[in-house]
Amino acid sequence: MRITASLPSYQQVEVDLPPSKTVKDLKLIVCKKLQIESDLTRLLLRGKHLPDTSKLESLTASHDTIIIDYLWARHLLVWGAEGQGKIRASTVLLAGAGAIGNEVAKNLAMLGLGRIVIVDRDRVELSNISRMVFFQPRDLGKNKAEVLAKNIHAKYPFVETSAYRGDLESVPLRLYLDSDVVVCGLDNVVSRIYLTQTCRKYSIPLADGGITGLNGRIHTYIPPKDACPICMFPPNEYSRIVGLKNPCEAPPEQEAVPSFSTSLSLVSSILAQETIKIVLGMKEFETNGKWPDKTGQPLRSVLFVDLKNNRYTPMELKRSERCFVCGKDGTAKEPVTRAQLPISNLRHSKQAVESKIREISGGSKGEMTILLETIQGTRKWEGKTTREAKQGDYLRVLSEHANEEYDESIIKLT
Repeated sequence: MRITASLPSYQQVEVDLPPSKTVKDLKLIVCKKLQIESDLTRLLLRGKHLPDTSKLESLTASHDTIIIDYLWARHLLVWGAEGQGKIRASTVLLAGAGAIGNEVAKNLAMLGLGRIVIVDRDRVELSNISRMVFFQPRDLGKNKAEVLAKNIHAKYPFVETSAYRGDLESVPLRLYLDSDVVVCGLDNVVSRIYLTQTCRKYSIPLADGGITGLNGRIHTYIPPKDACPICMFPPNEYSRIVGLKNPCEAPPEQEAVPSFSTSLSLVSSILAQETIKIVLGMKEFETNGKWPDKTGQPLRSVLFVDLKNNRYTPMELKRSERCFVCGKDGTAKEPVTRAQLPISNLRHSKQAVESKIREISGGSKGEMTILLETIQGTRKWEGKTTREAKQGDYLRVLSEHANEEYDESIIKLT
């Protein structure tokens, strides 16, 4: 039995199956051909849903084309099944579950992002509910990250969410290393310094945004060559900035500034789209030095938005040699080497494994400390058995030099 199925405006496929097979059998084959998820797809005939258990022989009276109704069918018209697959396989770490965090999480979930890790230490307050779409009165007093993760997954169950309740500094390094992009919705300098240091050091793209009333700011940072978000701050301000302690909230003396749903929606939409550009194009950029034409390149400047006066101003930002983070004496002046190692290599003797790790890490002959980075946190790797580590964990290697400085490298166990 020959059946024609079409995903409108995208692709048409033909399948030969015995009439005794079911619609589910047909759907599995069609979705495999199109490289889309069968559990997020329905088949329609003359506008009516075909139950998975129906026999194909019941369709013999019609020669109509079966319509493939896929959740992200419209997205395929822009970036294809391969692009949507990249989005589904990607992870974003969202720093801040407040107003920007709510909107960015919503947009990324609707675009089909595979996993969102949400970090925030604050609790839901009554004034949050007017500006944060996923918070309701029943959530008052609860942790923002936990509420947002739970409610995003409830509405979009195809997106995996997890919450980390605490400061950015206490987040396990593994969560940062697993992220394709870090999105910052915490509009205070200390948060941005810490996230910028982390992203610069471990070569993780950062999408940073902030709101002040009807004004907004968006900056996409692709390390290591781009100017980082801290490059715009005058060096004489650093002593005051570094004195601030908590990376997840503004200092007590800093007054709250208003934000509106209109400016929030605009800034968050741009942040989400910048994130998707990175997810879709980062590998091509790393390989060819170009971003895909179909998605465009991320912002190469800081975009300032003024909704009151209808001004949209890009400001070119150049790297500062005196930058507190990426300058020649900065806290993250040199990016860390990142590499991969098959976990099967850990079955060799400790001496052989350490020799291989030393080779991957740059061949330092000094003292070497190896830490194991897992979801649970950091511990020293003893090198005795593979039961210590799992596929996907990281080895963090600190190699001492003669001048008592250390080189750091990160090795992912594949």
